[in-house]
Formats: sequence, C-alpha cells, structure tokens
Amino acid sequence: MNSSINASSKNAYHTFTNAEFTGVFDRIVNNDLTYLCYYHLFIKFGDKVYIEVKDVGEIVISFAELQQNMYLKYYYDLSLMLTNDKHSVCQDIKYSSEYNDYQLYNEARFWSIDTASIENDIIYNQLKVIPYDNNCYYKINPYDLVNMEYTSPEDLNIFETIYMMKYEFDNNTFENMGLNYYNLVSEYKASLIMKKEVEELTAHIGNL
Repeated sequence: MNSSINASSKNAYHTFTNAEFTGVFDRIVNNDLTYLCYYHLFIKFGDKVYIEVKDVGEIVISFAELQQNMYLKYYYDLSLMLTNDKHSVCQDIKYSSEYNDYQLYNEARFWSIDTASIENDIIYNQLKVIPYDNNCYYKINPYDLVNMEYTSPEDLNIFETIYMMKYEFDNNTFENMGLNYYNLVSEYKASLIMKKEVEELTAHIGNL
C-alpha cells in the first residue's frame, strides 16, 4: 500500500493512493430510547476487498465476488456515498475509550474512517444522515490486508449463512429499507455536490 502519514501526539492520518476505506454505520433509535447500531466496513485494495459486518464477522473476497452479492454490494455502494474521504484512515496513537460504545466492539480498535452515518429514529419516524460519525473502527490494521489471503469457500459460506440469519433479510424488508436508505443518501450526496459548486462559484465571483 502506498501511503503518506501526517501525525500528531494522539493521531496519525494515513492517506493512500491505491486503497479505499469506506463504511456504512446505521443507528436505530427505539421507542425506549435505546440504540441499535450496525456497521458494514470495507477496505478495497486492488482486486481484494476486506469486509467487516457487526455480529457477523470478517471476510476477504474479490471485487467480482462482492458485485455478485446483492446485499453486500448494496452496502458497498452506500459506503462510497457516505464516506467523506475514502483514501484516508485515522490511526489512534494511544488507545482511547472515548469512541468505544460498548454495543459496538469487544476489543480495542485503533483505525477509523471519516464517514457520515444514518440514523433511523423510530420514535419520531425520522430518517436522516449525520454528516460526521467517529464510530467506524476497523478490527484489523489496514496494512495487514496486503498479506491476507482470500476467505475459503467454506468460511465464506458460513459468513453468508450467519449474515442472512442475523439480518433476517426478506425481499420486502430489504426492498423497502434499501430504497429508503438509498434515496436518503443520494439526496445527501447531491446536496454536498451542490454546496461545493456554490462555494466554488462564490469564490470565483469574489476573485473577479
């Protein structure tokens, strides 16, 4: 992996030219004000894609295999729109528990991405994008992906079986939820593009 590093006393920011770091973090606010949090995290390096899903596990597959799985492809496409800088990953130099919601991780994690997240508030029936969320931490050191082998067919089958059981997908549920999420994120991405164009136009006019 080709990277440049900008470090401080607490964090090191790694910028890669040949790898992409993306993720989808969605939070459901229940009627009793409790939270259910889920994540799909991705690292793409060449043809190799590392995927990590909450309460399911981790796999390494080819990009072609990812494209053939409608559920993982859906979340991967969402992750490309939600992630603010897909070529950057932040390393915590010293472990801090500030981010570590007990619902998310069972171990200390040090590598995070700059991404927006989705919040589904059941109480007020509101679905929104939060522009920044610092909860997306990888279990692995991203540099280790270079030497990681592809997941065996047997282990991949186990992952997919657990995935379907855990997330309890059926066609109607996925189509409804998937369409709502996709429309929301598409609108969010379009608003960012429009905002950037307005800022560039304003700056251009100011320089005339």
